[in-house]
Amino acid sequence: MALWKKILISIIAIFAFIGIIGFFILPAVIKPIAVEKLAALLHRQVTIEKISINPYALSVIIRGFKISNPAPSTSPFVAFDELYLNLHGAFSLFQRKLIMEEIKLTKPYIGVVRADDGTYNFADLLPKEEKKPADSEQPFYFSLNNIQIAGGSIDFRDNANKTNHTVRDMNLAVPVISNIEHYIKNYVEPRFSANINGHSFELTGKTKPLHDSRETVFDVAISDLDIPFYWKYVPVKMNFKLKSARLDTKLKINFIMSKDKQPVINISGDVALRKIVLDDLKNNKILRLPELNCAIASAEPLNSDIHLARLSFRDIELAVKRNKDGQLNLLNLVAEQTKEKKKQNQAADKRADPQKKPLKIVIDELELTASNLTFTDDTPAKKAFIRIAPLRLKAKNLSTVKAAKGDLDLSLIVDKKGEVAVKGQFGLEPLVGDLNVDVKNIAIRTFQSYYTDLVKVNVQQGTVSTAGRFSLSGDEKGAPRIKYAGKLYISNLAVADESHANDFLSWKQLYFAGVEVGHNPFFINIKGISLADFYVRIIVNADSTLNLQNIFSGGEKKEAGGEITAQSAGKKEEEEKQKVKHDDKTDNIKIGTVTFQGGTIDFTDRLIKPNYSVRMLNMAGFVKGLSTTEISRADVNLKGNLGYGSPVEITGKINPLIKDLFADVKFEFRDIELSPVTPYSSKYLGHPITKGKLTFTVEYLVDKRKLDAKNKILIDQLTLGDKVASPDAIKAPVGLAVSLLTDRNGQINLDIPVSGSLDDPKFSVWPIVWQVIVNLITKALTSPFALLTALTGGGEELSFIEFDYGSPEISAANLQKISALTKALQQRPQLKIDISGYVDPENDREGLKKAEFDRKLKAQKIKEAAAKGEEAMPIGQISIKPEEYEKYLTLAYNAEKFAKPQTAVGLPKKLPKEEMEKLMMTNMNVTDSDLRQLAARRAENIKELLLQSGEAKSAQIFIVEPKTLAAEKKEKVKLSRVDFKLK
Repeated sequence: MALWKKILISIIAIFAFIGIIGFFILPAVIKPIAVEKLAALLHRQVTIEKISINPYALSVIIRGFKISNPAPSTSPFVAFDELYLNLHGAFSLFQRKLIMEEIKLTKPYIGVVRADDGTYNFADLLPKEEKKPADSEQPFYFSLNNIQIAGGSIDFRDNANKTNHTVRDMNLAVPVISNIEHYIKNYVEPRFSANINGHSFELTGKTKPLHDSRETVFDVAISDLDIPFYWKYVPVKMNFKLKSARLDTKLKINFIMSKDKQPVINISGDVALRKIVLDDLKNNKILRLPELNCAIASAEPLNSDIHLARLSFRDIELAVKRNKDGQLNLLNLVAEQTKEKKKQNQAADKRADPQKKPLKIVIDELELTASNLTFTDDTPAKKAFIRIAPLRLKAKNLSTVKAAKGDLDLSLIVDKKGEVAVKGQFGLEPLVGDLNVDVKNIAIRTFQSYYTDLVKVNVQQGTVSTAGRFSLSGDEKGAPRIKYAGKLYISNLAVADESHANDFLSWKQLYFAGVEVGHNPFFINIKGISLADFYVRIIVNADSTLNLQNIFSGGEKKEAGGEITAQSAGKKEEEEKQKVKHDDKTDNIKIGTVTFQGGTIDFTDRLIKPNYSVRMLNMAGFVKGLSTTEISRADVNLKGNLGYGSPVEITGKINPLIKDLFADVKFEFRDIELSPVTPYSSKYLGHPITKGKLTFTVEYLVDKRKLDAKNKILIDQLTLGDKVASPDAIKAPVGLAVSLLTDRNGQINLDIPVSGSLDDPKFSVWPIVWQVIVNLITKALTSPFALLTALTGGGEELSFIEFDYGSPEISAANLQKISALTKALQQRPQLKIDISGYVDPENDREGLKKAEFDRKLKAQKIKEAAAKGEEAMPIGQISIKPEEYEKYLTLAYNAEKFAKPQTAVGLPKKLPKEEMEKLMMTNMNVTDSDLRQLAARRAENIKELLLQSGEAKSAQIFIVEPKTLAAEKKEKVKLSRVDFKLK
């Protein structure tokens, strides 16, 4: 046989052998071995329906492949209908190259099950950690071409979350993956599409997976992805429920990871979130966001560089809440980290690269609209609720790049009527701004919950408006400099006290003109302040509390017993010290002119019965030149009326803004009718006032924390009514005090100076003034003549006049007292005086005897003169000389009718003068009637002398019959006297 025939037959035989082996023998051998080995390896049932090998085409087809879930389940874990592999050529294997012409997987299926305990049905297949083999010096080259997956499916049954997920129509096409030099620099352009849980997903791109740069570009298109469906797989615990959110994307993601260089991820394209509904765990509303659109120009997250072409939020509804502990619901949406996690993060922060680039964000255009923003705050005693609807925000060129500035345009409505508009330039690094601010009709009541802890008031109406320019500037080193210049209005204010719902404060408009305020450095400059048509009401309530006391009693927090704790007191003291330190720096405040117009101050006392009310009307004036400059003094000029006819005027100079208050102020109240204050006089004085006017002037000088006050009080024609019963009335003769104080013109003039230190906590002006007045009234009871002499001059002796024993005549020394009393009665025409004559029963009795004895001697002298034919003289003008005494004594003795000593023959016995005096005195009889007549004559003589000059009126002087002959004993004062009593 020819050689070529032999060769041909051999070749045919070899091909036939290869065919027989490849087509028939190898599939039959490989199939059971593969099933057995895979089942042993996987510990699962493995099924292969058929293996076909084409040795000539170098292709393999595996059909009907299935790996079941662990026994006893027979459901498929992994399966596919067909896997087609086509080798490019066998010789490449000898060159350490694997080149596949085509790889096609048809209808692959994966069934993943997550058990109730969180384990997966493939957990037993996960390889244990093994040491990685050392990299071989010579790489194995490969080229996988025409990779296809068609009609794939995935079922994920999540029993732990009671959820199923499906992937259907999964298709993947990858033209080539190769590390052969010829292909390594070419892009691979994979395509992926699938229907995931009913939503289509498509991914296209190009990649160099085996090039040194590993550059990959993907186009990610997602349509209407239901985010809450997958939210439960987020590994972080959330304190909210994401009830609805849809995601659409058209993104291009470029990934480059070059050797020895930092990876680069660049993202561009559009992201849209729709129909976002987010509630807290109690189903309370937090966020409603119909649409969020983000156009990403370029984002490199690994390089901290984000550039957004446009970011928009449409029709946001946001409910922000702060609980009683001060925690915001938005900050508690993510569960707090565990202590261990915090430590890990802190350690990571310490390891962070100090040279890491700061985050750079650029937003070319930002637009935000909100249809309803609410803020509920539980921290105040009364819950606060603020609503903003709508809100519109537009911004351009916002950036964290240094020195970059953007444009801001913000407008919003607060609680339906309040308008806020802010427009201008704004920068983030550093924080700078130049903004025009326009605020109109912001209701003060909206923020009432934040100040009711300090002032117990109910703001019924009132708005705040301002228009001006806000500027903010600064640098990285220091605090920002803040300045605002504009005008401010507080209009139509009406405030009632919270406790009794009474009107407390109101005005038509409080206007601040030319306002300039700043921080760093601090300053306040106000060109002018005007207050128009204002009303203030001061009320003493029926429970004796003052409405001002109730209104401003909220600043102190008290214990259950009502006393301020030592801790709070110490804290307050420390705050005061800090305030003083701060005040030392706030020395740049200037206020031009403060004007007042149409003011009313209403005072009502509901404690007194009947109630008392008075008004200060038409209050108007100015305070000009207020400043924190130490030497500056502001002029004060205020005028008005108390009621409808009593002028009120306040003038002087003040500076309340310096550390130590300065004031040199004069308060004048003229012609105030006193009859309306009868409720007070009846209660505290025990008498109504039927007539009278009050004028008083108060001059205060406060300098270097010392107060000198001059209180001048003039009461004209004060007339008291009859005494009324009052348990609160002063226990003193008020009528007498009034009579003592009222001069001949019907006026009471009091000048009460008061001085003291403002640092003395017990020092207060008006309690001192009132105490002086009370002391005057009390002194009318205890020492009326001391009060009288203090007012008119004289001494304490005016309360009585002493007499010689047995005599009704007034000594020359006592005539001065009579003159002083006459003058006092003339100066105090309302004053009345009672005169009571008294005797000393013992000494005046002897005095009367001695007077009668002297009269009898003088009678003998008159009788002798008459016998001689001489002219008789009044007995009071007769005097007996010493050499005449014994003569007239003997005549008087002989004229007496009592039994006298006789001689032995019955004739009158001649006695020495001492014996005659004794016998005469012994036989004289002075009765109580004589003593009473003596007392009466003394009183009558006093009255006669008081009326003698005509200055005192008879109606002022009364002789009172005493109940006893003897007067009340007084130290160093004779019983033989006349007592006076004022009334």
